[in-house]
Amino acid sequence: MSRLTSALVLGLLALRAAAQTQPPSGCDPTWGNTTCLDNPALGTTLDYSFNNTLSEMDPQYFNVTAGASLISFGNDGAEMSILKAGDSVTVSTQFYILEGRAEIVMQAAKGVGIISTIILLSDTLDEIDWEILGGNETHVSNNWYGLGNTSQHNGEYPLLAGAMDTFHNYTIDWNQDRLQWIADGQMVRELKGAGKGLYPQTPSVIRFGIWAAGDPSLPQGTRDWAGGDTDYSKGPFTMKVKSVKVTDAATNVTSYTYEDTSGEYKSVKANPGDSKAFLAIHKLTSAQKAAASWSHLSKTAKIAIASSVLGVLLVIIIIYTYVCITQRKKGRAEKAIADREWERHESELMEYKRQMQKGGFAVSHLGSGEVRY
Repeated sequence: MSRLTSALVLGLLALRAAAQTQPPSGCDPTWGNTTCLDNPALGTTLDYSFNNTLSEMDPQYFNVTAGASLISFGNDGAEMSILKAGDSVTVSTQFYILEGRAEIVMQAAKGVGIISTIILLSDTLDEIDWEILGGNETHVSNNWYGLGNTSQHNGEYPLLAGAMDTFHNYTIDWNQDRLQWIADGQMVRELKGAGKGLYPQTPSVIRFGIWAAGDPSLPQGTRDWAGGDTDYSKGPFTMKVKSVKVTDAATNVTSYTYEDTSGEYKSVKANPGDSKAFLAIHKLTSAQKAAASWSHLSKTAKIAIASSVLGVLLVIIIIYTYVCITQRKKGRAEKAIADREWERHESELMEYKRQMQKGGFAVSHLGSGEVRY
């Protein structure tokens, strides 16, 4: 490998490592020198399967931050591959969850130094990981960090054979009291809740993807952890993902706001409403959207709207009453005229009948056309 190529590869991998330690939104609320934007919430459950009918990650729910060209879709789901030095794939959700559950059904990539991952990562750099080492045939890895403190040594390696040979379900179940790592329905680790920096407790995106921690240009410690140096001639190295299921513990929430710089759970405010992800998943009708919007209004706003509606209804009632009275008067006048006309015709008819009874209209025909009464 030439010096130029080596430098480029090292640069790409350094950028990837830097990205892993950057807040997903680009703004860490604990910095204190800026106001971060709200974190868009999930506020519901997303259950998404990948298959050969797809051509890209759905941008309503996912953001491919690295390696879009290295993703394909087949009968086994989404396939993410490393072809050469410097390659990596990272897919991140467009939303955050604050407590909840994240599941991925995947077949990890086989290859020394190749890492297949699902990660929960917050803007304060709280982190929860499943990391499957492609050179380890018998165990998998899980880990966590608080506030980006990577000097913590929290990794564990539960037994799980065949991670690279078949699909497995890797789950993270998280609340403020405890954190569980679950493999194929069996809990393999539990962590009890603790204070900030000692336990993940802030809104997090879900990321999944593949990277080469065994790249020869990376620090020796990283390569040792990954199981050794990656030999790219044995590639491509492919991770397959059948499905991702994410549940936000909070419902009726549109976003999360940090109200101070502490990085603590209690500093996070859940803002009520239907999130973009919720609306995309449930595809509400106009009537349902209106009902949902009404339910999220404050009492004062509801009273103001109700008063306005009642005012409009009162005006409509007044106009309707006026029209009815006017039409009724007009109708009575027309009826009076018709009644008088009817009475006149009745009077004439009665007079005619009286004359007929008296023979006043008898007719006799006398010769030569003479008529006598």
